[in-house]
Amino acid sequence: MGDLDLKICQSAFFDSLESANNAFGTPHLFAELRFDLSALTIDDIPNLILPEKIIFTCRKGNLSTESRLEAYSLAIDKEVDYIDIDFEEDMDLLEALHFKIINSNTHLILSQHNYKMTPKFEVLKASTQKAFDLGADIAKIITTAKSASDLKQVYLLYSHFDNLITFAMGKAGMESRAKILHLGAPFTYASFSNVKTAPGQMNFHETVELYYQIKK
Repeated sequence: MGDLDLKICQSAFFDSLESANNAFGTPHLFAELRFDLSALTIDDIPNLILPEKIIFTCRKGNLSTESRLEAYSLAIDKEVDYIDIDFEEDMDLLEALHFKIINSNTHLILSQHNYKMTPKFEVLKASTQKAFDLGADIAKIITTAKSASDLKQVYLLYSHFDNLITFAMGKAGMESRAKILHLGAPFTYASFSNVKTAPGQMNFHETVELYYQIKK
């Protein structure tokens, strides 16, 4: 599985700094830290042991905008590989972090999430372009699939953009989480162990198995 270790990002949240550091000590691990879902404190961020590759994500939730801004700033100071910001929900954070991001080695993932449906292709295309216009190194456009025709709308984006991650949530979208690695996505997402952070998410081994099934 070595060739896929850094192509499948495992989304995780933790109840303590100790449990995070124990997990992140795993060799060849690519992880997303969902700080917003974790019981970690902002003071824990400088003390994190980083895995080989990491995405730092802090969605809207219980933390204030000021606390989330501080969390992202500390993550950038920590030199995480990526931060993920939702460009529809968090334009204020994006603007506040702009100069810090462009003067760092941290790459910016700008994401959008539709938890109800998959919009038509032209709408998806416009959203993707907006992410890049706002400075994304990687655009992440996530929809919810109800049918195979929804997946076709998603897959078509790969013929128009590079540095793109787009797939569909939900049971009908499970295939897309592995297939996008065949379409040019730099990486995809899976759950860390079996604790899911999104509908339809598979664990690492399930994603690998589906990847090879599609390859055949």
